[in-house]
Amino acid sequence: MSQRVMQVESGIQKVLSQSIPNLSDPRLPIIVTVERVRVSADLMHAKVYVSCIGEIAGVLEALNGAKGFLQRDLAAELRLKRTPLLEFFDGSQAIF
Repeated sequence: MSQRVMQVESGIQKVLSQSIPNLSDPRLPIIVTVERVRVSADLMHAKVYVSCIGEIAGVLEALNGAKGFLQRDLAAELRLKRTPLLEFFDGSQAIF
């Protein structure tokens, strides 16, 4: 994995960790943790693994519904030519 991909993954994780608590969706619990981010080599797609206490299905649905807002935050914070498309997954069942 290249140094650039690792930097982008780290940046995405940091920005999302700050942005997700600002979402006003009743399906989101107080604490949602961004466990890991995996970005494709071309930096066009990002798989975001999250965890929370409670039912994860509603959380994933809420986060996938807020993709546009979260990608806008990423574009504002990260200096990238294109903002990666986000996909959210259950971090407790992922194999890293």
